[in-house]
Amino acid sequence: MSYQPNRRTFIALSFGSSVAAITLPACAQHNEPTRVFNVNEFGARGDGTTDDAPAFQRAIDAAAAAGGGTVRFGTGTFALHLRPSQDGTGVEALTMRTGVALEGADRTRSVLRLADRQRGKGTYARIISTAGALNDAALRDFTLEANRSGQGEFRDDGNGGAVVLGWGGRCENVTVERLNVRDANGQAIMVLGANGNPGRGLRIADCLVERASYIGIQSSQFNGLVIERNTVSDCVDNGIDIYGNDDAGHSTTATSHNGIIRRNTVHKCSIGVFLETVADCQAIDNDIADCRTSGIRVNRINGEPRNLRIANNRINGGPIGIAMGGDTGGVTISANSIRNFTVAGVQFSYNVSNVTITGNRFYPTKPTLPIVLGEPIQLGRNPEEQLAFITVKGNLVPKNHTKARMFVSHYRKEWQINAGTFSATL
Repeated sequence: MSYQPNRRTFIALSFGSSVAAITLPACAQHNEPTRVFNVNEFGARGDGTTDDAPAFQRAIDAAAAAGGGTVRFGTGTFALHLRPSQDGTGVEALTMRTGVALEGADRTRSVLRLADRQRGKGTYARIISTAGALNDAALRDFTLEANRSGQGEFRDDGNGGAVVLGWGGRCENVTVERLNVRDANGQAIMVLGANGNPGRGLRIADCLVERASYIGIQSSQFNGLVIERNTVSDCVDNGIDIYGNDDAGHSTTATSHNGIIRRNTVHKCSIGVFLETVADCQAIDNDIADCRTSGIRVNRINGEPRNLRIANNRINGGPIGIAMGGDTGGVTISANSIRNFTVAGVQFSYNVSNVTITGNRFYPTKPTLPIVLGEPIQLGRNPEEQLAFITVKGNLVPKNHTKARMFVSHYRKEWQINAGTFSATL
């Protein structure tokens, strides 16, 4: 129970001016399980007190042994206790199996609840987990109350997560949809692949995530991911986080590709949408508000973020609308509405290159705030931080905005910067 993986073992900018169309593989295009296994027939009570985890596990294992099926539970609050995990890492309540869908009646009537006092010092805990790879599986139509407040002095621990699928293996054709996940210790929902064996056909949709002690929705090491129409709020760290770094080999090539984050609502997290070391991905048509650090951030560790499109998002409040750090192979920021920021609409830090910022609407809280700000982490570094191949054109700002504060750069080393035009028409 003392095992504690760090954040990036588990979730695993020079920016470009053009973004190619992204083709996403169809997600979860497989035959849905047809045989039904009702948890009540395996001893589940749903009375809010009895530990129903063993009954659920018996139903899940029976479905898997039959070649797949739907494990169904109806009205009730089903208490879950943790036990040593089947993969030998920490503790868990339920282990999902390939070919199995876990399905409630709906999110109002079907509730899984972690029992009180399940966590201890250093506990790495997952409520719904896997023993390695997971294929052709689904979670849908229930509420998971992860019950941070019932964990006493460990209520703010960030180890583990409520739903962690693919840890130690990878996921393929896995869907998580129409779940409420509240008060998770660690991540609320994680769907994972592996370096060199990415997850494929992954979809997280129409979920409500609230008050996770770490990240709301996270996926890493994928080639084919859709995160759509979710609502995420009040998480200690990022709302939606996708990751694709080769932590072992430190390759400069991103290991996650073909992801789309669209039509989500994210409020009151540290960063709304975090794109870290990924390629061929889009963040489009999201509503992001009141995030403490930035609405969207692109970041590089080792692998190069490449061919990213950030478009048609509505970002309101917080210090920075869109933040970028590290060289990339091409990022386009277009047609976003960025309102009520208090530091900058777009901010660059560290080495940044190959970014195009076009057709956005900026509404700062003050006419003297920078619309685009270049803010190196530390002047005088060796080598000196550099801003390169930046194009800014066709963006709209308020009529009274201070002209000298449209594009402000504190970099000492710059190369091919086209600060372009701002239209003061708003």
